[in-house]
Amino acid sequence: MPFFGNTKSFLALACLVAAPSLASAVEISKTVDVSVYQVCASAAECASTGPVGNSYYAAETNKIWAQAGISVTFSFVSQIVNSYYYNLSDNTVGVATFDDLYNSVFPGLARVNHTSVAMFLINDYDGAYGVGFSGAGGLVMSMSAISSFDCGGQVGCTGRIDTLAHELGHNFGLVPEYFPDYAGAADPGHSINPNDLMAGGGIRNVPTTLADVNPDGLGLDRLPQSHIDYARQSSLLRDVAVTAVPEPSTYALLGLGLAAITAVRRRRAA
Repeated sequence: MPFFGNTKSFLALACLVAAPSLASAVEISKTVDVSVYQVCASAAECASTGPVGNSYYAAETNKIWAQAGISVTFSFVSQIVNSYYYNLSDNTVGVATFDDLYNSVFPGLARVNHTSVAMFLINDYDGAYGVGFSGAGGLVMSMSAISSFDCGGQVGCTGRIDTLAHELGHNFGLVPEYFPDYAGAADPGHSINPNDLMAGGGIRNVPTTLADVNPDGLGLDRLPQSHIDYARQSSLLRDVAVTAVPEPSTYALLGLGLAAITAVRRRRAA
């Protein structure tokens, strides 16, 4: 029986059929690590760290920036127990600003740190959801506003889940003068497309859950190619090794190929 007798030829055929194919998603080739500081008014009263099981909205942040081949990791550094920094403002006399808070940890580096990202979880920032330095590595998450956002009563809502991803966009240098889809003086620093990640908080269509994020579902928090190309040049990013990931169907084919080879060998032994 020549078919069963030509084991080497069959092995080559099985390996050819089961060769891994690259996943269709954008390969992750850049990464940024976010150093996390949680601000507390007292030992018993601290800003939230986000939903249970999804601290800092890490899942949403990573899915959004995966469009650009960028992964986001987090390193919790410390709590800052100081009621002066629990709430921040740019407009209220006697209330600390973000620069004050940042400089308390990194003296003199506010707005000029281009090598690392520090995220401060605070209670409130003038009612805003967040703020990030433009082109430098610092951002604030206003956790009371983010956590209380109810998505218009939609089921599954855990808050304003794309705030961190948006502020990271500012850190990566996505600022108005570089892109024709930005609003200019009407809303400095933001896109006019409500489905884009860098649209202003007043017009941006916010995903209720991870399933709404582009390229799935409603396609929200989209990153246009021009934004991707610019963000990937940020000095805040680091290169990572690219690993080819087989599609699930590839594993199935590989399993069938190995099973067939095993059957051939058993048949020959018999």
